[in-house]
Amino acid sequence: MARVLALSSHVARGCVGLAATVPALQWLGHEVWALPTVVLASRPGLGQFAKHDLPPADIEAMLAALEADGCWDSLDAVFTGYFPSPQSVATAAQAVARIKAANAGALICVDPILGDAGKLYVAGETAEAIRDRLLPLASIATPNLFELQWLTGTAVTERDDIARAARGLGPPLTIVTSALPTLENITTLLAAAEGFFEVSVHARDGIPNGAGDLFAGLLLGHLLNGHSSEAALDTSLQILDRVLAASEGQAVLQLSALMTTTR
Repeated sequence: MARVLALSSHVARGCVGLAATVPALQWLGHEVWALPTVVLASRPGLGQFAKHDLPPADIEAMLAALEADGCWDSLDAVFTGYFPSPQSVATAAQAVARIKAANAGALICVDPILGDAGKLYVAGETAEAIRDRLLPLASIATPNLFELQWLTGTAVTERDDIARAARGLGPPLTIVTSALPTLENITTLLAAAEGFFEVSVHARDGIPNGAGDLFAGLLLGHLLNGHSSEAALDTSLQILDRVLAASEGQAVLQLSALMTTTR
C-alpha cells in the first residue's frame, strides 16, 4: 500500500476529478488523502452548474496542517489535477516542493487539466501556472494531445513529432492520452528519455466525462504497485476500456465495472 495526496476537483454527482481518480487508486490498494480544489454539484454538462472554488488560503491551511502533523515523510506520491486559479496552483506547487524536500523518492504525477478539442477550459493564467510551477516538479505528466500542444507551443499531430514534444515537456515520463485518434482506435503514447511506447484501444461512442481522471489514477496506482511504465500503461488502458464499455450511453462512468475486473 502506498499513500497518495491527491488535489483536484470533486463532484457530488458524476465520476470526474477526484470522484474517478480516488476510487481507482483505492481499488489498487492505496491510501488516498483527497483534498478538493473546487466542489461541484454535478460534472459540467450534467445537471445544474453549481460550484464552489476552495480559496487558496483554505487549501494552504489544510496542507500546512498535514505538514505540521509530520505527514510529508510518509507520502509515496502526489497527484494533481484540476485547479480553478493560478493562486491555487501556486499553493499546491509550494507544498509539492516541500514534499519533495522531505521525501525525494515520492512520485509526483501532474495531470495538467487545461482543455481539449482545441480550446482551454481554464483561464490562461491558470494554464500558465500549471506549466511553469507544477510541471517542473513532476515525475509523471499525463496531458491529452491538445494539452501537450498548448504546453509545448507546437501543433504536433504525427507520432514521432508527438513523441519528441512529449520528451521535451520536462518530466522523465510523459503519457499523452488520445495522441493518435482514428475512427476505429484511440492510441496513447508513452514518452521517456529512452524512447516511446504506444497502446491502442477500441474507440467508443457516447462515453461520459471522467475517462482521463480514471486513467490517471489507474496509471499512478499501477506504477506504485511496482509495474514498469510500459506494463502500467497497457494494464491501465485495458481496465479503462472495460469501464468505458460498461459506460457507453450512460450519464456517468460506471465505476462498478472495476469490481468485475482483474487488477
